[in-house]
Order: sequence, then C-alpha cells, then structure tokens
Amino acid sequence: MKNQKIKISTKNLNVFYGAKQALFDVNLELEEKKVTALIGPSGCGKSTYIRCLNRMNDVIDICKVEGSIKIDGQEINKKDVDVNLLREKVGMVFQKPNPFPKSIYDNIAYGPRIHGLADNKNDLDQIVESSLKKAALWDEVKDRLNQPGTGLSGGQQQRLCIARTISINPEVILMDEPCSALDPIATAKIEELIDDLKKTYTIVIVTHSMSQAARVSQNTGFFHLGKILEFNLTEKIFKNPDNKLTQDYITGRFG
Repeated sequence: MKNQKIKISTKNLNVFYGAKQALFDVNLELEEKKVTALIGPSGCGKSTYIRCLNRMNDVIDICKVEGSIKIDGQEINKKDVDVNLLREKVGMVFQKPNPFPKSIYDNIAYGPRIHGLADNKNDLDQIVESSLKKAALWDEVKDRLNQPGTGLSGGQQQRLCIARTISINPEVILMDEPCSALDPIATAKIEELIDDLKKTYTIVIVTHSMSQAARVSQNTGFFHLGKILEFNLTEKIFKNPDNKLTQDYITGRFG
C-alpha cells in the first residue's frame, strides 16, 4: 500500500442516528484509482460510511456526523463546504437502479445541463455519447436515445445510472450494493465495467457478495457492529485475515 496517493481519509469518524451510534471511530485511508470493497453483515455501518463521503447523511435530520473526512486533503464535513460541488466530485450509484423518468439521452444530459458543463447541443451530444461508452452501454442504446430510460432492462438501467454519474466528471464513484438487484449476466457486465472505470476513478463499493469483493477490489475493509475490524489488500483479507471474525464472516460462519 506504499507510494499510493490517498484520495479519501477518515479519522475518528463517529455517526449517530439520534441516540443510536452507527459508526465508532472509523479510521480509513482509501487509495486513488483503486477499488475498495466494504464488506460485513447487514446493518454494520457500511452504507452509513459511504453516505458520509458525499454527505448524503445530511438529508437525515437526526443524523450527526463527528470526526474528520478528507478528500484530497480537504475537510468535507465543514459547514461552509458546498455540498453540490462535493456531490459533483463524489458520485453515487444505488442498490436499485433509479433512472429518471426521462429519455435515455436526458438521463445523461440532466447533470451536465444543471452544472453548466455543456455550452451547446453539440457538447451535450458528446458528453452523452462518451458517458454511455464509458458505461459500456452506447452500442445497446445508441439508436433509441429518445426512449425512456425506465424501459431498459435492470442491468442496462444500472449502467445508465453509472453513465449518469460519470457525465459530470466525478473523481470518486460510490456504489452501494450496485448488483444486488441484478442477475448474474448483468452483474458480470457491471463488474467488468468497474474494472475499467478504476483507471479513471476512485471507487468504493459496498457489497454482500464475498466473491464480488474478491473479484473487483484491490483493498477490502471489514465492518462489524459499526467498527472497522480489518482493512488490507483484498488478497490478504480473503486468504489470510488477521482477525478471526473476518475469517468467520468470509467463510460464512456468520453474517
């Protein structure tokens, strides 16, 4: 893990929902242009953690976040941080594909339009095409860009959501169980895509699938009861973890 640029760093990160504490002193350093997988039983804090990285927890009234979250060395948890700019930089792909009820074209064009990334229709066309190509979807949809995004298959919808995320040039892509609603073929396509995207983006993926974590990530963190119990190279975590609980979880003894 030496000589790698750290893109995201969290120190003593604690998260509370009302009186209930969801994360306890989470210290993690996530490397740039790598895929980091977060694994662990349901309700152990993985999604809460990634929602801190683009301040999605801000929309929950009773949620309180304490500690340091830095992206490229900049503290993002301060009051004066522009959350819209942050979310431009840190995109998110959810568990269930959620295309807008608009055409395929407008699903992609929406972000660049509101963020002022395109000066004219020609610029927009190029952004749409390039985002769909990066999401490995262009060849499947190029002749029906005016049809609704909701008419695509589940796997295609998820790739459309990834294309939509890419369209505003983020640096980080957060993925919260992006394949849990998809069949194995669609899942394989998304995994292939993740492998390709890491050349350009820093990716953090929450997954319940051990085999997926092993296939797509370079580093893996194991969460348990709101704490990070172990973080290391994926190969090390899966072949020779330091913590017995990690071993038990990976081998299916609990979870």
